[in-house]
Amino acid sequence: MALDEIDRTLLTLLQSEARRRYADLGAAVHLSPPAVHERVKKLERQGVIRRYTVEVDPAALGRNICAFVRVGTVHLPCADLAAALLPFDEVEECHSVAGEDSILIKVRTTTPAALEELLERIKRIPGVERTLTSMALVTFFERGPGAGAAPYPPARPLSPGPLPPIWGKGELGTLHPAP
Repeated sequence: MALDEIDRTLLTLLQSEARRRYADLGAAVHLSPPAVHERVKKLERQGVIRRYTVEVDPAALGRNICAFVRVGTVHLPCADLAAALLPFDEVEECHSVAGEDSILIKVRTTTPAALEELLERIKRIPGVERTLTSMALVTFFERGPGAGAAPYPPARPLSPGPLPPIWGKGELGTLHPAP
């Protein structure tokens, strides 16, 4: 299923705003609304467009804690662990990974105590041997595949490399606005 430049442009536009009208999409790619409609339907039939969804701010749902959990198993296939994790609504993503552990999951909870309770429930799954959790302190951006550039600039530089003139080094190497 080869995608041409028009398909890629339509996908980029729909990823940024899935409710765009066919007329607006057509204007962007120089096609008529019926031609755009047919292309979008073809992308849906081919499984390129899987679904239309809404991106909700996790904080609005009280899920301010984002963590990544590596799950190590003994004699438990990844597919079986993924099936066991599916009912946990705190689990946003589940990936089979190469390396020391079997699965990497992204979770969101309301509090650190809720994260601890979730980890205890995961450890009770037969075959789960261990978990290793990293909690995110700041999320600069999240995007899906092929989404292109981040929709907003990061809150501060992502690396301690050369600092822009408005940023200076603080105590212990932390970044802060220069006076």
